[in-house]
Amino acid sequence: MEPYSQPLKKICEQAMKAGKQIDLSDCLYGETTGSCAFINRPTNYYFFLSGFVMTQGLTHVLEIGTNCGGSIMSISKGLHRDDIARGQLVTVDIVRKNEEGFKKYPHINRIQGDSLDKEVTKKVTASFSRDIDLLYIDSLHEYEHTKENINIYTDKLSPSYVILDDIRQCDDMKKLWNELEEKFGDNAFDASDISMRNGAGFGIIRRPC
Repeated sequence: MEPYSQPLKKICEQAMKAGKQIDLSDCLYGETTGSCAFINRPTNYYFFLSGFVMTQGLTHVLEIGTNCGGSIMSISKGLHRDDIARGQLVTVDIVRKNEEGFKKYPHINRIQGDSLDKEVTKKVTASFSRDIDLLYIDSLHEYEHTKENINIYTDKLSPSYVILDDIRQCDDMKKLWNELEEKFGDNAFDASDISMRNGAGFGIIRRPC
């Protein structure tokens, strides 16, 4: 069955099931602003991301908001073996952390800078040889900032899917997610429960072909 004929809920359930079978032991969450200063393990939604990439056969992915790299490393783990060489994974952040951990992932292209800066946008766009499969955004959780990232990179790179972290975290993100649900209808799905991201929230958008 083609992905665009499947309900997003089913796709997300398949992704989480597959992701739980993937070894993400070196994909650590790292530094956090929460009560625990450092999480020395993969967090639950990393398995979702990895399984989503695997089950949907995604190879070209842009992440906005690297932090310590656990999410983009998990995405990398979802690549099929033959797709690592031809795939293109790019991650953007204003800081550059975890140099040691990234040594195991030389195929991940790290770009340092503000994702909304015009020069950074040009560099990101030039890093891909075609339209991307997935835009994953986990950066500054503000309405205008997140919306502008979506607008810029969907326009320039036409991703098949957009995933937003923390859609339940604050009023700004709730407002944005409500707008996206209204715009995309059945092609917007709140996968917070499936990805075990109940509190912060996790949203999936499937864009029209």
